[in-house]
Amino acid sequence: MFKFAELQREICLTCQYYKIPRRIEVIGSKMFIDFDASTGGCTLMKDFPKPYTSKPFSGSWCHYKRWVELP
Repeated sequence: MFKFAELQREICLTCQYYKIPRRIEVIGSKMFIDFDASTGGCTLMKDFPKPYTSKPFSGSWCHYKRWVELP
């Protein structure tokens, strides 16, 4: 439903621990993350809801890890 093209940004949408329906979609020569909601849950924070554009938490308990589907 929504498309996000800036795959190099460190935001919740590109994090492995962020729970949101998403998949990689290729249109022409560009890759996008196709996702269905504007918020998801952080599994490290017991599904604490966060907007997909949020930057990773700055606390020591945030272990941002790139989503395994991304190149």
